[in-house]
Amino acid sequence: MSFPAIVIVTYNRAYSLQRLLRSISRANFAGHTDVPLIISIDKSNCQEVLEVARKFQWEHGPKCVIEHTEHLGLRKHIISCGDLTEEYGAVIVLEDDLYVSPVFYDYAVQAMRFYDGDERISGISLYSYDFNEYAQMRFCPLDDGYDNYFIQNASSWGQLWTRAQWVDFKQWYISQSQLTVRQEDPLPTSVIRWSESSWKKYFIKYMVLRNKYFVYPRVSLSTNFGDIGTHARVGSTRCQVPLALRRKVYDFSRLEDSISVYDSYFEIAAHCLKYYNQDLVHVDFESDFYGTKDLGKVKTEYLLSIRECTQPILSYSIDFVPQELSVILSCEGKFFHLAKVGDFGELKQDKRHFQLRHLHKNLGLRSYGFLFLMGLSERVGDNFRSKKVVSK
Repeated sequence: MSFPAIVIVTYNRAYSLQRLLRSISRANFAGHTDVPLIISIDKSNCQEVLEVARKFQWEHGPKCVIEHTEHLGLRKHIISCGDLTEEYGAVIVLEDDLYVSPVFYDYAVQAMRFYDGDERISGISLYSYDFNEYAQMRFCPLDDGYDNYFIQNASSWGQLWTRAQWVDFKQWYISQSQLTVRQEDPLPTSVIRWSESSWKKYFIKYMVLRNKYFVYPRVSLSTNFGDIGTHARVGSTRCQVPLALRRKVYDFSRLEDSISVYDSYFEIAAHCLKYYNQDLVHVDFESDFYGTKDLGKVKTEYLLSIRECTQPILSYSIDFVPQELSVILSCEGKFFHLAKVGDFGELKQDKRHFQLRHLHKNLGLRSYGFLFLMGLSERVGDNFRSKKVVSK
């Protein structure tokens, strides 16, 4: 198996591109030679971006600068970069507002080799989430002893695709002649609302319909600066995460051995909770700890949710982070309820969500959700973010 090529996706942010290239140049490629670097530039008439890309000195293999002659937009641009797997066998795709760990490449190679041939895996993430972007709250994956976890959610902040993984997605993508993401699709509402320039929402739909997962590292190998750009009117540091700094031999788990598996809503899979809590073994249920699921899309008879319900079968406290520990440790309470789906009411941003956000209070200012909950308007939140950008 050949070494993966590094593909940088850029448009009109010369400073961001330069920062990312600097982080790549500082990475440790010991033992990995002849690493291709491709800088793919969408047409923007930004001469400075072209100059940064052309002048960058790459000492670890061949370098190629692709200057697109027409504006593609983000979705088509990412698709074109994924298509490079045909030539290179595997690609690490990095958007220009990212920064990589010194050991990112070694991690990517180890993960690629471990999951080679596993058709359930649709990609390998360099980024590790500590934030549920759909619920605007903290995300803490359960520690099951392995160096990875799984989410049915595509990574866009540093990801690796092999040729086989990309071909499977691309064949599905092409086969959908009238491809759209519709309201009735089994996806988070916020994903459905993303603009048509989003490649990620189509990849998530593919994952859900094909029952595939992305592999995520426990400690991130990339971080996101959230620079102002086409899809971000203001900068944000909410997606900054700690980076792994030292090389290690990773202890990866197969999907069937993991008890840290999450669906497209960042909700833990039922079998992970059943592994610890025998009271749930014979119950057919989905998780809804964040309260973001559309009840009409729940396929199971029962739901384990933050919502109020009329006839709970089991109820648990809200004493731990992550909140799933209350169920795992069988801590009785009156916060999370297991009940039939029809016994739950519609979602309300009430005191229960205030309590959950309070539990996640150390993420409050990063997600700004805590500010909104306290009654401030979105405009105030935007002003707050804008001031942070100016102060840098």
